[in-house]
Amino acid sequence: MPVEQLKAEVAECIALLELAKTARVKGALTQAKAEAEREIINLEIKARLAAERKAGPETKRYLHELTDYGWDQSAKFVKLFITLPGVQNCAEEAVTVHYTENSMQLYVSDLNGKDFGLTVNNLLYAIDVEKSYRKLKTDMVAIYLKKVEEDKSWDVLTSIQKRLKQKQDSELSKDSENPEGALVNIMKKMYNSGDSKTKQMIAKAWTESQDKARFGMDSSSLGDL
Repeated sequence: MPVEQLKAEVAECIALLELAKTARVKGALTQAKAEAEREIINLEIKARLAAERKAGPETKRYLHELTDYGWDQSAKFVKLFITLPGVQNCAEEAVTVHYTENSMQLYVSDLNGKDFGLTVNNLLYAIDVEKSYRKLKTDMVAIYLKKVEEDKSWDVLTSIQKRLKQKQDSELSKDSENPEGALVNIMKKMYNSGDSKTKQMIAKAWTESQDKARFGMDSSSLGDL
């Protein structure tokens, strides 16, 4: 679908959201808007890559999807930290972040001959697109997502992680005699039913929870990732 048509759909969803009254209708419109925005981002990145390859040498670069990052928060911002050795040497225009109310997508062009991307969808709460920004630090990109609701604490980063934690708590309460087995079953169910981004997030959460367990930390901290 052409980008212009997708942008028209986003504008229509925004207009309809102002008229919507019920939570169900608002939820459907918000989801449709987010899906259209994700398609726009993907098409724009593909177009940019195609233009760069056409204008530059014939060397072919691939987009490396990033999955590892750290995050923290203050009263006003949720902060993401992505490690990329040498990124401070990139031109400012080579490191871009696209924000929507409930997602962010980082794109790094031609870092040591490679392109990198990180997408985080389904943020737990809304962010202020206009006041969100990023900084280049030594071997790191720091992304500052401005909270719409200041002073509101995020116990997890995304709504997917929230559902995972809720499922975990529910299943563990049902199977208190075998909490580890219940947790494994939860992870398997969500992994098998999720899309590629959800599977990446679950795999990352599971790996980190196992690492914590090796150091004597309780696996229930999985929900705080």
